[in-house]
Amino acid sequence: MRTPLLEIKNLQKKYPIYGPLGKLFPPKTYMNAVSGMQLQLFEGETYGLVGESGCGKSTTGRSIVGLVKPEGGEILYNGHDLTKLNDKEFRPLRRDLQMVFQDTLSSMNPRQRIGPLLEEPMVIQGIGDPASRRAAVIDILQKVGLAEEHYFRYPHELSGGQVQRLGIARALIINPKLIVCDEPVSALDVSIQAQILNMLTGLQKEMNLSLLFIYHDIGVVRYISHRIGVMYLGSLVEEAETEELFSNTLHPYTQALFASVPDVSVKTEKKIALKGELPVRTDEFKGCVFHTRCPYANDHCREAMPELREVRPGHKVACHLIGR
Repeated sequence: MRTPLLEIKNLQKKYPIYGPLGKLFPPKTYMNAVSGMQLQLFEGETYGLVGESGCGKSTTGRSIVGLVKPEGGEILYNGHDLTKLNDKEFRPLRRDLQMVFQDTLSSMNPRQRIGPLLEEPMVIQGIGDPASRRAAVIDILQKVGLAEEHYFRYPHELSGGQVQRLGIARALIINPKLIVCDEPVSALDVSIQAQILNMLTGLQKEMNLSLLFIYHDIGVVRYISHRIGVMYLGSLVEEAETEELFSNTLHPYTQALFASVPDVSVKTEKKIALKGELPVRTDEFKGCVFHTRCPYANDHCREAMPELREVRPGHKVACHLIGR
């Protein structure tokens, strides 16, 4: 059995919900943005995490790289529980764990030129001398499809596609082992999306990278991922290898998610149309996370939370009505 590079166990993250007067008074309750989340990511693999907006995908990714502090659960990376580390203990691991943000431009210092901006992580980690750092920056710029002349430009002088290439370059500059890609091509034209995805795939093979690819478009996730996890209301509801998931879609939410995308070839018994919005999951929320919108929900679904279990080889699903 392979040992996962990254393993998430029962991850929990809450955000406060305040009343009309905001933070003048204590929060009325808490929203469980992520609750009971679990997944495994293996070396050299691309794991696609898909789900509609607000399901907790980005919170999960940000928890991995230490930008969000969870309230419970474990995030195991090479034997280290990242949730137990303070900032000083976490810093050496940042060489291995990097992130590509959805809004890359806003994550960069607008007063810094691209060269010093890319050199900064190497300075912080104590990598190389000025000459070797500059050479490394020029090399990574060329690998992501930018030119040496971009070394002296500012980020705002680049096009949207070039900015995303710059974000990928910044993540790669210290030779990480795992990159969390949070909606990395969502703001780009389709042709540019394809270029970025092909570049990521090539760099993954060249540098032996592991990717957690967070995205809302199931077609894009299918193109780049080895395995896919479907997330809803803070929890994983289905997980399988990419083609297995598309040929044997089991969970009602996954069926509805696929049915909402035009021209996706998915073999499902019945198309399900989602109605309404994501509910707010508080501590008082009971039962299956999908029962408020599921056409097949029964009383048991409304009372008990199903566990994520394997119903076919490598295919897991969290549903009381499947595999019993």
